[in-house]
Amino acid sequence: MSGVSQEGPVKLLYVITRLDKGGSAEVVLQLASALQGQRFSIAVAYGPTIDPQEDLAAFQERTGVPFHFVSHLRRSVSPLRDLLALLQLYCLLRREKPALLHTHTSKAGFIGRMAGFLARVPRIVHTPHGHVFYGYFGTAWSRLFVWLERLAAPWTDRIITLTEVGKTEHLRFRIAPAEKFVPIYCGIDLSRFQKPSLERVERLKREYSPEGKAVVGSVGRLVPIKGYDTFIQACALVNKTHPETRFLLAGDGPLMEELKSLSRRLGLHGAFFWLGDRSDIPEILALLDLFVLSSLNEGLGRVLMEAAAAGVPAVATHVGGVPEIVREGETGLLVPSGDPEKMAEAIRTLLDNPSTRKRMGEEARRRSGELFGIETMVAKTRSLYESLLEGTP
Repeated sequence: MSGVSQEGPVKLLYVITRLDKGGSAEVVLQLASALQGQRFSIAVAYGPTIDPQEDLAAFQERTGVPFHFVSHLRRSVSPLRDLLALLQLYCLLRREKPALLHTHTSKAGFIGRMAGFLARVPRIVHTPHGHVFYGYFGTAWSRLFVWLERLAAPWTDRIITLTEVGKTEHLRFRIAPAEKFVPIYCGIDLSRFQKPSLERVERLKREYSPEGKAVVGSVGRLVPIKGYDTFIQACALVNKTHPETRFLLAGDGPLMEELKSLSRRLGLHGAFFWLGDRSDIPEILALLDLFVLSSLNEGLGRVLMEAAAAGVPAVATHVGGVPEIVREGETGLLVPSGDPEKMAEAIRTLLDNPSTRKRMGEEARRRSGELFGIETMVAKTRSLYESLLEGTP
């Protein structure tokens, strides 16, 4: 592989399906902000966005990173619209002539990499942010997505997986040779979770944890893949043996009413609190004695990294890259997905052992400082870019 010769800053274009709130959008903006001006001249292309991760105009003014709106780049599958998105991205790439294209998420990853290949972009990197090979769609759609990823792999110089498990799963589905994969954890702003507002935490304690009652909670989108029906069923089982425990769920989504109905049928009224979409997640995590993740599939479990930074032990499902974040017996306990009995048993175990919870929380905070900071992610990603641009393997 020969190096890329370019005078002045290296032009780098990020492409993502949408910049709605979530881990993938946050990673793109973190990388763009951190790397702009450090050898790189960065721009971001994105599709229609309803609830942006940040005020994009303010972000551009603060960082100097321009945005390119790709009107036909949508998450849903539409042959005509997808073809138009391909044409839009191709024209953008021919006009901007980046030396490096980095696509994020599945739809932008396939269309963006095809456009990059057709426009002869010298170097192409892709981050799928998990995968959709199983757990999200039916068998036929899942097979199609596997086939599309295999098709796009030859256009790609490197594929960044969120975890070692992510790399292993891509290899299991024969997406590409092992040398194309580079595992890099997403980075989080550790200080936000290590230093929450103590005033806000105290206010939350008065509201949800009167008299120091134990609080078990979760944070996430209320969608099927998150498995919150299992979480609620487990809470109902725990409530029978630990009636003083309080449970809460922060987040919003299409399953809100269905899940609320389930909690009422299971007799959790007065013990289970629905917080909705919140901006004070660091303070909510600081309130918790135990964090629970009930996902059926999870590329990384970014919220687990946030809980770890807050020093909160976790009970989490043994799926995807979760075991790399939650170390069994060290920073939490792992349980099978879709099994409320096993989840309830693990929750009870940690509720009954405060010293174990404290030890696990301290270890989780220590590991987060070593592995999960934004600086670590940026440094590893920059090193990958530089090795590709210089033509080193």
